[in-house]
Amino acid sequence: MALKFTLQGALIYSTLAFFIGTLASRKKPVVSRAFWFAGFLAALASVVWRGIASGHPPMQNLFEFFLCMAAVLWPLSFFAKRRSGIDTTVPDAILGVLILFPAGFIFDEGLRMLPPALQSPFFIPHVASYVAAYVLLTHATFLALPLWRKELPAEKRIHCDAAVREIVAVGFCLLTSGLLLGSVWSQYCWGHYWAWDPKEMWSLATWFVYAAYFHVRLRNGLSRPRLSVSLLIAGVVVILLTLLWINLSRLFTGMHTYA
Repeated sequence: MALKFTLQGALIYSTLAFFIGTLASRKKPVVSRAFWFAGFLAALASVVWRGIASGHPPMQNLFEFFLCMAAVLWPLSFFAKRRSGIDTTVPDAILGVLILFPAGFIFDEGLRMLPPALQSPFFIPHVASYVAAYVLLTHATFLALPLWRKELPAEKRIHCDAAVREIVAVGFCLLTSGLLLGSVWSQYCWGHYWAWDPKEMWSLATWFVYAAYFHVRLRNGLSRPRLSVSLLIAGVVVILLTLLWINLSRLFTGMHTYA
């Protein structure tokens, strides 16, 4: 663990400070919203600067992937509130701190050349689909946690469930898009749609967890909220395993080891 004494590091730490300020001032909505928006601007500047410094879209490795995830949190929170009326600023700010901590203190920010395999028109849509999907699905899980408590009023529970289901549906579509784009990209680069690569397998496992969520929702509706929430939590666990354990454990080798 080490500090980054660079402009990139300064932008990351500024974003973290604004996100923490959002949480610390949550009882003062105007101040909290100002911190939240300032955090978005700092996160966006961090992504833009990384793109300028690297000379390519900043989605090559986990460091850049996490920067991009942090930058989409404010727009997600803003549109979720407009769509559902539920303010998710606090859980999204917590998520932002969790995302940026490894980027600021653990991951290497060293610049790397873009490998030939990533110099493809599939690069941006494939990775962007996963960035958006992972953030949306994690956001939906935070939003769904109150459903675990059966004491929620019925009207509020129905409203919360509808918002969660809608967000998970969008995230699941993006997850499916990322999986399909990756398959087509694999055919384009290596001549096969599926290579049983560890990252591919865990990405597919993530897809199956969320498919199971929709199966449970269709069968049970609101009658088994804890089972639905448990599947969403399991989905986030599998996402974390896919992002971190598969990439960083050194136990797996494959076409995605550059990440």
